[in-house]
Amino acid sequence: MWKPLFLCSLLGIVLVAAAFASPAVLAQIDPADLVTRQTARVAILFWGIAAMSLIVRQRDWARAAWTIGCLTFLIHVATAFDRVHGWSHLAALQHVQDVSGFGPGLFVSYAFTLIWIGDVGWWWADRASYDSRPRWLDLVIHLFFAFVVFNGTVVYETGFIRWAGILLFIILGMLFARRRLRQL
Repeated sequence: MWKPLFLCSLLGIVLVAAAFASPAVLAQIDPADLVTRQTARVAILFWGIAAMSLIVRQRDWARAAWTIGCLTFLIHVATAFDRVHGWSHLAALQHVQDVSGFGPGLFVSYAFTLIWIGDVGWWWADRASYDSRPRWLDLVIHLFFAFVVFNGTVVYETGFIRWAGILLFIILGMLFARRRLRQL
């Protein structure tokens, strides 16, 4: 149980440090935007690891990646509000409006954040209760997360990140299909 958490934590520390160091390497890009995007990408990577681990029934790895993903997502949120939005909800709302054409989509991000925190907290506070919760609740949470991540990587990104998002969802789909076929 502790080995996956240790390894995910170590990887998370290295990747978040790299995210904060990235403006030194990619000086031509706005540093605030770059760090904000990179921390989001680290969180999405851990979301993907957690989702894959859940599909292949590696719950200790899933919980570790889910936890580190949540922590790195909180770093992303803090970075975005500090470096990009000046701790202004209105500035964040306008940014989402400019990027997606739907400013109230920011509230989807708020819900995403709160659900992730609550889910991680539940998993650590009472694992037995968490593991025995209704399947529909797992399904709703993970479909919501998949919707947000798909939009964040495939719909609103370009280039390498879009292709990485597509690859992530292809891998998740293949793992899910393989699992379902084995159940037949």
